Amino acid sequence: MTSDNDIYRWYADVIVYRGFGPLIACLGAVGGILSLFVFRRKSLRKKSCSIYFFYLALADLLCMICWLVHFVLPTYNIHILTLSNFFCKIFVFAMYFAFDLANYILTVCSIDRAISVLCPIRSRKFCRERTAYTITFILVIIHTILNSHLLYGFVVLSARTISTPSIRICHHRVDSETYRNFFSIYDSYVDVIKTNAIPFIIMFVCNIIIIIRVCRSKSSMNFNGKNRCRKAKKRVEKDRQLTLMLLGSAIAFLVLTLPTEINDIIRSHSREKVVTEKVYLLSAVLLSLAHLNYAVHFYIYTLTGHVFRQQLLKLWLINAVWPYIVALRRCKLSPLTLASETTMNQRTSVRNNQSTQMNMSPFPIKMNDDNDSLT
Repeated sequence: MTSDNDIYRWYADVIVYRGFGPLIACLGAVGGILSLFVFRRKSLRKKSCSIYFFYLALADLLCMICWLVHFVLPTYNIHILTLSNFFCKIFVFAMYFAFDLANYILTVCSIDRAISVLCPIRSRKFCRERTAYTITFILVIIHTILNSHLLYGFVVLSARTISTPSIRICHHRVDSETYRNFFSIYDSYVDVIKTNAIPFIIMFVCNIIIIIRVCRSKSSMNFNGKNRCRKAKKRVEKDRQLTLMLLGSAIAFLVLTLPTEINDIIRSHSREKVVTEKVYLLSAVLLSLAHLNYAVHFYIYTLTGHVFRQQLLKLWLINAVWPYIVALRRCKLSPLTLASETTMNQRTSVRNNQSTQMNMSPFPIKMNDDNDSLT
């Protein structure tokens, strides 16, 4: 490190990317995989909100892969982006696509919950399993089309710096003046509005509505709890838990991604490039916070959703503990259980004998219902 500016870059590469980067990726990968298993369980997969959470977990996993490829692995001298134009195009497209998809799935899920708490009866037409699959498919198509220009615009280029004679970078095209101007506008304005501003505003409004309605519904549940049947109370409580899980995820999005977008807006409007190394360190910290948003969804579900915790425990019990419980039960049956099973077997054999005698006898045989024997 020859200057103070090199210290800031060292902090960014070694401490932020190389130190905290793998930790964020591991947390996101483990949480995303567990979320996939939980939300595909029978008791949750018919809820529209659970379907959105399932595809949100897939988008989060893609975000973690892009986080590793774009920011973490290069600090270990593993440059996947510059292996070929194919990897450059695919991973740049995947990064923009994953962020857009994750943000808009969370946005649609917020709308789904806001409608369900505002209009519980009419919401059944919108908050359905089939509607959730359709909207998710439409979101995938839309964001694929919006980001498809990246498959054309990014290529591997050779660049020269003072310290290194020639390096390979994944960068947008410089041979096309039209695309260079287009990408400058797209990355500075369109992407900020599309990816963060619109989801931020919609989620903020929906969260205010959800918070107000959840507080009121909690008090009404305590007041009318005795008048509800058990099944209805269970269904309402499950919807309420899913709403709280969404609320926690949306608040995390608003808190963790807002500083990054403010920084991007300031940098896009700034014409001076004086403290580039300090800006590089600041961008590294803010990017880590933004990617942390996509890594903590599972842990937010675990903290805020009792239903999610129950299904998570059942998932592990069924796969790991249940076979041992069944084997233990077979080995250690109580005397009362053995006696009841013996009695049931005896009754079954007596009735089978009676039916056989009735079929073989030429005369009708009457059954005494009181004694359950032949007369």
